[in-house]
Amino acid sequence: MESKIVKYLKPEYEPVAVVWSDTIPPDAVQYKKGRFGCILYLFAEASTRGRVTGGSRETIVCPGGRAALGFGMEFDKSAELLDRHAALFSKGLKSAKNQAAYQAKMDSAPAAWRDMYLYGERRHLNAQLARQWILYGLPHFEIPYEYVLFKPLSQVSSDENIRAVIFPLNPVELSGLITLAGSVMQGTDPVKVPQGADCNSITAFAYAEYESESPRAVLGMLGVDGREAVQKRFKNDVMTLTLPTPLFQRLEQEAIDSVLTIPSWKKVAAR
Repeated sequence: MESKIVKYLKPEYEPVAVVWSDTIPPDAVQYKKGRFGCILYLFAEASTRGRVTGGSRETIVCPGGRAALGFGMEFDKSAELLDRHAALFSKGLKSAKNQAAYQAKMDSAPAAWRDMYLYGERRHLNAQLARQWILYGLPHFEIPYEYVLFKPLSQVSSDENIRAVIFPLNPVELSGLITLAGSVMQGTDPVKVPQGADCNSITAFAYAEYESESPRAVLGMLGVDGREAVQKRFKNDVMTLTLPTPLFQRLEQEAIDSVLTIPSWKKVAAR
């Protein structure tokens, strides 16, 4: 796909399309069955190395990644799981309702995860707020497709089931694309800034916006864990702005006569 947004924005990193599919290319990068892996690595591999990546319900082990891609929600599958994840998303061991059970789970986790279990991700000040976020704030999807693919935008054809396009952007590029997004929308709030893991910002929250009457862009790479996961692939100032497909299509039409074509933008972008 030749993107007009890319033509005028000239981003340093290639945008990545999120595609729902029942097939995956034989040379696509995916995790082996049963092996834990973060979906942010798959996104980064597509953007920085130009490789098609993806996953299915069988190859995505991380419950957060599964929820993000739309392979079902497991955080609230049982009271025990809900309590554990509410503690994990708040203040870890001291937020756990059953600290003995939480400690046992922490002790059995890989060594690299134990600090995360102990301290929690601190996304919420207590487990009650985290529990409400899991139940009512986090998008819940069970998509009717076998795979979710991350494809470099230049390698995508228009007839594919593209659900969103992720733009990794520096602050200048971000300002241009947000201005472009705001130019086609009513009101003053063209961007959703959700609380949650970065894997959800590039997928599940964008899926939810896709289905809304006035889809907004979704700002991401706001999480400490997400930044740590991709810090070897992207510069420290990179954020993500994910465009649900209906919004992406509108911006494609407007890009040719937008802020990205005027002299002031060209001066700023050239610095």
